[in-house]
Amino acid sequence: MRRLRRRDEQGAAAVEFALVMPILFLVVFGIIAYGIVFSQTLSLSNSARQAARSGVVEGATCTQVTALAQDAADAIAMDGTDAAVSISRGPSEVAAGPACGGGGTVQPCAGQPGGTNVYVRLVFDTPEIVPFIPVPDQLTGKGVFRCEFS
Repeated sequence: MRRLRRRDEQGAAAVEFALVMPILFLVVFGIIAYGIVFSQTLSLSNSARQAARSGVVEGATCTQVTALAQDAADAIAMDGTDAAVSISRGPSEVAAGPACGGGGTVQPCAGQPGGTNVYVRLVFDTPEIVPFIPVPDQLTGKGVFRCEFS
């Protein structure tokens, strides 16, 4: 009698394993995908802040600020050159206009009145990392610093 009961339960573990594994894999790969997106977001924010800081230093040009932003934006599954960089300046982000209208040799703070801020924004279009796991279409990093030299 005991042997019959054991034979009846022999495949139960395999069936339970087959039912639970797809859910477990989905959770594990979801954690990995969101970890990658979180890393990319941190990298964009840090590089935008670092680029804005370098933009307010006397002598820094828009080309140098853009290159610094893209160089610092490298992260897992993201090349910094894939991020679009925009540099603007003004008293507030809403009233800010483009800082690099005259080309790459323009200095973002040159000739600006006191209280002018430099805003650097990086935008990255995220690829699909793991199928069936939704991630944002775009990630954005923002940095702002006040002009010290004019």
